[in-house]
Amino acid sequence: MKKLFLAMAIAIVTATDVSAQDGYKQNKIVVSNQQTDKENGYEGYSANRCGIKFNISLTGVTKIELESVDGLPLAGTATIQKSAQEKTVIDNMAHTSTIITYSSSGKSGFIPGKDYYISTLPCDLYGGYRLSIYRDGLVAHYFGVHQKVELGKFISPDDLVESELEFDKPGAPLVEEGRPKMDSKTHNLFVRYRKTPTEANKQALLDQMCVRYDKVVARKKNKLRELEREARTYSIVEHMQGIVGEMVQNRETRIQQQFLRFIDPRRDENPKDAWMVLRGASAPNAYIGYAPLTNVEYAVFKPGFTYEKGQDNYPVVNITIAEAQAYCEWLTAKDSKHIYRLPSEEEWILGAGHMPKDVAMNANRIESGLTAVDAYKQSTGACGGIDFWGNCWEWTTSTNSNGEYIIKGGSWDSKRDDCRSEKSDDVRDGKQGYANVGFRIVRIDIPNH
Repeated sequence: MKKLFLAMAIAIVTATDVSAQDGYKQNKIVVSNQQTDKENGYEGYSANRCGIKFNISLTGVTKIELESVDGLPLAGTATIQKSAQEKTVIDNMAHTSTIITYSSSGKSGFIPGKDYYISTLPCDLYGGYRLSIYRDGLVAHYFGVHQKVELGKFISPDDLVESELEFDKPGAPLVEEGRPKMDSKTHNLFVRYRKTPTEANKQALLDQMCVRYDKVVARKKNKLRELEREARTYSIVEHMQGIVGEMVQNRETRIQQQFLRFIDPRRDENPKDAWMVLRGASAPNAYIGYAPLTNVEYAVFKPGFTYEKGQDNYPVVNITIAEAQAYCEWLTAKDSKHIYRLPSEEEWILGAGHMPKDVAMNANRIESGLTAVDAYKQSTGACGGIDFWGNCWEWTTSTNSNGEYIIKGGSWDSKRDDCRSEKSDDVRDGKQGYANVGFRIVRIDIPNH
């Protein structure tokens, strides 16, 4: 009888220990930041395992690196708890890492067409994640957005198009194209909308452009994370923080401007004249000047106006808002079909578009002063016009809360960052003229013409 009771006691204790172990495994997650296709780097209750699934058809891929561009933890230890509202909460994170490296155990790399699973902690990756794909000594980067890793689930980079991956040497500097080529999904939605311009097709295209924009932001955020780890001076980090912050803050406005420009079907009937189609503008059939107004052009309007010899094609500066508007009124009086005026800030941005990172321009004091408006004509704005960035600031009709006029584009003595199209905090008193502020003109059709 004693033996029977002893056996029952041992069984109860053993069952309690097993139950406690099961409870511990269900309530704790351990994820390694170094994983392989043989070692998944996960400890915990198997039903809670989560992360990212990938399937590559390319041969020779030996490593995948995953990073949260928002700096959120992907690896480490964590506990799973229930809140007072019975919601699952991930808590007590320790030994965390925002980067996970997933390597092939074989020299030939991952098997093409096979599913592989990178374990992660639960993580909201709406703001973006980077997958770096290493192949034959080169690397290509894919950025995913608008996804969330939940307990027990694996997300997939569904819009990864392998033919659009661009491989380069690891550590190669990021060179952003001024006019990046359109991805296949956006192109297909654009063609569908052009053929059948329904509201549903329009919304699908807009949604895709939101994704495309957020991928660009994710790429910038990732660069910021890299700078935070490696930059020797904080000023570089601060500079990138400003760019990322502005892109996030003005997201809706920037996407809307890009979208309106994108779907505007108008073509420039005379691309060789001085007026460029202002795609996306609300004004009827609006055009914007190819370049800022020059000295020689302003002198025709104002007899006696003088400037230095050899500067006919330099932008006219030291002009007040009233004087610029008077010039526009003079043009309008001579033309029965069009109205001429200064652009609003939004119209100026529509004409310029986003400033390419490596644009050539007269800024940051690389020149000792103003240059001819066509000195850097290789750098064109979204409309095809020139001299949007650097050389001289340009007046707009938009004002701040104090009634000061917003100027755009920067000048020869501005920092490159101040020349960015989206920068909106540079203003001037419209009653004064400035040696580094000129203007560009918008032309619109007179109704019934």
